[in-house]
Amino acid sequence: MKRLKALFKSPASGPTFESLIKNEQEKLYKIAFSYVKNEQDALDVVQEAIINAYKSFPKLENPQYFSTWMTRILINTAINELRRRKKITFLDLEKHETAIKETHLSIHKLDLAEVLERLKPEQRSLLMMRFTYGYSIKEMAQIFEKPEGTIKSQLHRTLAQVKAELEEGGEKYGEA
Repeated sequence: MKRLKALFKSPASGPTFESLIKNEQEKLYKIAFSYVKNEQDALDVVQEAIINAYKSFPKLENPQYFSTWMTRILINTAINELRRRKKITFLDLEKHETAIKETHLSIHKLDLAEVLERLKPEQRSLLMMRFTYGYSIKEMAQIFEKPEGTIKSQLHRTLAQVKAELEEGGEKYGEA
């Protein structure tokens, strides 16, 4: 009963979980979708993350860190979902049908998507959070609970790896 009352407490005593989560919902969905690449799975991941966050909300000391705290919970939930999926093998019919081709994408975009797909989830998270969602190094350090220097070096190594793999692409497809 205390949790239910805490959810709807008056704004004078601090922001409510409901008001904080409403501000984050679109961003949370985009992040979840970037991991699981399926609308329904992304919604499930967001729902599970919100439930986990709601259970832990009374432990959050500074509501100003809600966004990074919630993002971290979501990322952990998405990674757990991906690990659970590895145990299940799906038959992807599109991979076996050679007649289906995506002509609207350039070879460079296909190369980039392929390289990003081969990255570890943590590396992909770094790139997406920095370049897609615009998080600062400081915010990323808070989310991943690592020093800023560690985040910078991991980001640099990941970018170097992506660059090296993309440079090899020219040999595969010839000169453009």
